[in-house]
Amino acid sequence: MASYKNLDLKQLHRLAAALALTLKGRGATIGLTGTLGAGKTTFVQGFAKALGIKKISSPTFVIRHDHRARRSNLYHLDFYRLTKASQLKNLGLMELLGRNNLILIEWVEKFSKIEKLCDIVVTFKIKPGNVRDITIKAN
Repeated sequence: MASYKNLDLKQLHRLAAALALTLKGRGATIGLTGTLGAGKTTFVQGFAKALGIKKISSPTFVIRHDHRARRSNLYHLDFYRLTKASQLKNLGLMELLGRNNLILIEWVEKFSKIEKLCDIVVTFKIKPGNVRDITIKAN
């Protein structure tokens, strides 16, 4: 487990980029947990940019965005609006797992079975002064 204290948004982007470069060309499922506005989508943006993907937006309303990167596919999911496990079936998530895909899932903590399938869980805690504490844990 690794912990990072008092990161501003630039530092959050750099941390995400470093993780992306470490995982580039390999598959991994990354769960992102934290309150609304804690930096989950900002983290995904930094991660994607390191892979050469320029435009990332929150998939809160569409739930899943697919992006092609040079050596991996990036799948960005957001479980914020989901309330029942049955809603996960139409996302095709199980078909994406175990392949050479990078999967980032915001609000993964809403479904403990999916969280347990994550290779890495990143937890965000927003603090006064627009800084965050980040914990990265390998499952």
